[in-house]
Amino acid sequence: MDGFKLPLTQRTVINEEQLLAQLLCIEKSIPDTIRAAEEVLQQKEEILAQAHQAAQSKILAAEQRAAQIADELKIIQQAEMEAQQLRQQVQAEVAAIRQRNASEMERARRQAQQEIDAMRQSVQRECQQIQRGADNYTEETLAGLEQQLSTLLQVVQNGRRHLHQSAPSISGPTNQP
Repeated sequence: MDGFKLPLTQRTVINEEQLLAQLLCIEKSIPDTIRAAEEVLQQKEEILAQAHQAAQSKILAAEQRAAQIADELKIIQQAEMEAQQLRQQVQAEVAAIRQRNASEMERARRQAQQEIDAMRQSVQRECQQIQRGADNYTEETLAGLEQQLSTLLQVVQNGRRHLHQSAPSISGPTNQP
């Protein structure tokens, strides 16, 4: 636009037709600009709605995943608890088996010791019987030997007496072959 300044004032004189044409041009462009701004605002609202919907969808998916993880954690905790109970049950059974085995081993040891003691007593009785039998046999054998020696001694003494009576000059044994 063209115009000139009035001297000594702060006012400018402009061409009215040009101003009206400019205003008409602006007036025509305002609805387009407003429409464009309204479209931008509508797009903004749509984008915000989409973003809100996407955020809600992500929040819902996250909540579902959190619930799924919580369920999985519950399952894991339940499995761990069952495993601990099973471990404790197995340990208790092992302890019971060990106790039974220890009791059975002690009973078997006592029974074996009793059997050993009984066998020892039986062997000692047998040894004593054998010893008595051997002593009796020895006694009988020695008694028989003593009887034989006694008889033999009697024969020797009778032979010597007889020799002394028949030959008075013989006074003792001689070393003649």
